Amino acid sequence: MKILIVAPPKTGNSWLKCLLSTAYGIEWMTPDQAPPGADFVTFRDWVEAGSFPANGVYHRHYDYSPDLCDLAAHHGIHLATILRDPYDMFVSRYFFTQAQADNERRADKPVERGHDGMTGKPIDDPAVLEYLADGFGAQLQKGIDWLQSGASVVVRYEALHADPVAELTRAANEIEPVAPERITAAIEACQADTLLQRRKGLRRRIRSATVGDWRNHLGPQHLALFRVHHADRIHALGYEVH
Repeated sequence: MKILIVAPPKTGNSWLKCLLSTAYGIEWMTPDQAPPGADFVTFRDWVEAGSFPANGVYHRHYDYSPDLCDLAAHHGIHLATILRDPYDMFVSRYFFTQAQADNERRADKPVERGHDGMTGKPIDDPAVLEYLADGFGAQLQKGIDWLQSGASVVVRYEALHADPVAELTRAANEIEPVAPERITAAIEACQADTLLQRRKGLRRRIRSATVGDWRNHLGPQHLALFRVHHADRIHALGYEVH
């Protein structure tokens, strides 16, 4: 069983990886076990070299492309995508950036145009608002492209919170059905607190793991930018514009 999670950042990738690895009893692949970055050519060469484990799951923020889908189909790799309310996604991205401020492995990365430009700034700082207006759309588009492709099994973050058994069962049935007790065991094993205990490195990545936390952090200026710059994308993802 080979599974590749392809989704935007800050949508619940690690949670879905935990759920699928536990439900199917396959290896949770760490970053050092997979190609760096999200370059298709690097991934293609890695797969064609036979490096994808026979039973493993990992996630990368690959853009949708027919070539990637064809490659996955040829090598028996199932694709899955997790989507999340863009408002919560943005807040998670902001706090993730703050948590990475002292990460030495990110010290040499450029900050001028990307989300790292938000580091050390209040959530209503002009640099943060600029990223929301001009930089955040690419993350939303990544999710739209995978959703509209029909090539990936789509899971909703909110549905996993509201009814995890139903949502994980539905997704598993599209990949390869598993026994109900494996679904239940996966949900129990992948609760946020349990997951953080098992994977200490996720503490920089997982903060509140809740639905609707954006309401505690975003103000009128953020909501106005969402409406002006991202309304069509929000609707395309299946979420409400506020």
